[in-house]
Amino acid sequence: MATSNVVRLPGPSDGSELLEAVGSFLVDADLAASTVEVYERTLEALIADIGGDVDVASITRAQIDRHLKARYADTAATTFNRNLATIGSFFTWCEDTDLITISPSRKLRRRKVRVSIEAERQARPIPFDELQALWQDHRAHSLRDRTFWVMAYETAARSAELLGLDIEHLDPANKEAVVIGKGGSAERVYWASGTARLLHRLITGRTAGPVFVTDRLPRSHVLPATSDLCPTTGRARLSYRRAAEIFTTASGGRTLHQLRHSALTHLAENGESLVKLKAKSRHRSTRSLERYTNPSAETIRDLTNRHDPNRRTPPH
Repeated sequence: MATSNVVRLPGPSDGSELLEAVGSFLVDADLAASTVEVYERTLEALIADIGGDVDVASITRAQIDRHLKARYADTAATTFNRNLATIGSFFTWCEDTDLITISPSRKLRRRKVRVSIEAERQARPIPFDELQALWQDHRAHSLRDRTFWVMAYETAARSAELLGLDIEHLDPANKEAVVIGKGGSAERVYWASGTARLLHRLITGRTAGPVFVTDRLPRSHVLPATSDLCPTTGRARLSYRRAAEIFTTASGGRTLHQLRHSALTHLAENGESLVKLKAKSRHRSTRSLERYTNPSAETIRDLTNRHDPNRRTPPH
């Protein structure tokens, strides 16, 4: 019978052996539960290949390089880079806690990610007039979906955060709400008049429970948790999977993340500073905003056209 080479991680310790250091890192790093699981898998593999009793300070760049090539040589570039980033985070923590002097993962090269045509399309911001047409089309799309789309755009919040909203979390008078952010902390988001007009209609008659609920009552054998049920209608909280399906169909293949992406790109194009964009998006660093602050295709097209030597100048 085959045996697993996965090494279970212990609790935190003050030791400098790899196994003990990893255990301390996972506790000290204050990561979300889902992130801890991902980090654990990567670091368990590192321990299995290098050895849990090895002194962290003795680990070399060559050892990590061999480990990465042996484990992830045939994986996608994004998978390779994710595992390299996790290992890098661990050794940076070791530097910060004086377990090592210099991270052995420094200068290890990330793999180049080749983007497919479809992936490139899904990474683009959506022009505002297309978005506005979606949430203003009351004949084709439900009030719930239109409210969700415009709120996702105007708040630039993550879709999962908005789907987790309860009516008690809303402050309609001030056009704001408290969401549970990526790290598990309560954070405030703000919307504009587009959301305000639709949200008022969506929650009329309801004073508690999820803001965004399903079209139908849940089946009796799959009843969700009480916190995910609307006490007025008996309907369940709308899932991310279903919300994503609806938007992708309605928008012709776009993704929910493109609502957040589009909002931040449009704000950047209108001259908002990185400091304000960081506050709006609630990113931890301005570097994380780089992918959103690139000009859209429409802006680049307009720039090119304005500098076309054969462009005709409008008459005065």
